[in-house]
Amino acid sequence: MTSTLETLRNVTTGTITTMLLKKGIRRSWMAGAMPLGFSGKRVVGPAFTLRFVPVREDLATPESWSKPISTRGAIEAMPEGCVVVADAMGVTGAGIFGDILCMRMVKRGVTALITDGVMRDKHGVVATGLPVWCAGIAAPASVNQLTFVGWNDRSAAATARSFPATSSSPMTTARW
Repeated sequence: MTSTLETLRNVTTGTITTMLLKKGIRRSWMAGAMPLGFSGKRVVGPAFTLRFVPVREDLATPESWSKPISTRGAIEAMPEGCVVVADAMGVTGAGIFGDILCMRMVKRGVTALITDGVMRDKHGVVATGLPVWCAGIAAPASVNQLTFVGWNDRSAAATARSFPATSSSPMTTARW
């Protein structure tokens, strides 16, 4: 897979989206995600998907952060070199990650984070050095408007479908 990733690293996103269009895949781009505080360098890697749904007050609580199905649990499952693709349903009123969890992703060797949602703690997130594409910044935590429901499942962030890399499809990649 390394040689394929190296090849993809040198191909423009315009070329990739056109090639996918020729194969019948029209929604291969996450609308609204912009580089957060860095040059927007190209990144490529196996997709590791995260999924949020509308808030359920009985499930989305600060206590939920320590449960096995939590963003913290997902971060510990992220393999080195992955690109995290987070489906936050385009919600812009609550940030899905801040500086602490982004730094943990850096320590785990995550390549980048891409979301149709927003982040918290802009200066802290930028200081981690993790390349992030997002729709903006919001101070409230994700539990104010979102419930985290799982990882490495199919995602449809900003209507662009993402499939996690698996042993049966190891070439599934996220490239931004």
